[in-house]
Amino acid sequence: MDDGHAHICSVVIARSAAAAMSFLADPEKLSTWAVGMGETTVHADGTIKGAFPETKQPIWARIDADPGRGTILYHLGSDPDALVPRIMVRVVPGSVLGSGPESCVVSLVAWRQEAMDDARWEGLKSGHEREILDLKQLIESTACP
Repeated sequence: MDDGHAHICSVVIARSAAAAMSFLADPEKLSTWAVGMGETTVHADGTIKGAFPETKQPIWARIDADPGRGTILYHLGSDPDALVPRIMVRVVPGSVLGSGPESCVVSLVAWRQEAMDDARWEGLKSGHEREILDLKQLIESTACP
């Protein structure tokens, strides 16, 4: 069901949940897969500055990882002092799903902001569907713990 408020996409990754969490929580790796961030700069306070590739408008992010729950919230916005948690990743260990511990399922969830027009929302959804496949390739090809 597409309710127009949230979008989720998932992929099986042939790496442990810990390896996937480590990759996804690393601010230095965000620019390798988060298409909407463009090139990024990581600041000493943990905030990450990027720019929308199409408009060059600045976007800020902060990563809030909870390895115990397998969740990562990506707080985003144009003002580094007013970031909101709009994107979430959930990493489910393969052992929970009946496969081996050296695999996991990564799900990417996005929530639509009220101000997003249909074209921007559709762009975000299609971007995330590309990103999830990029994440699979990047995490599987990265030497991880």
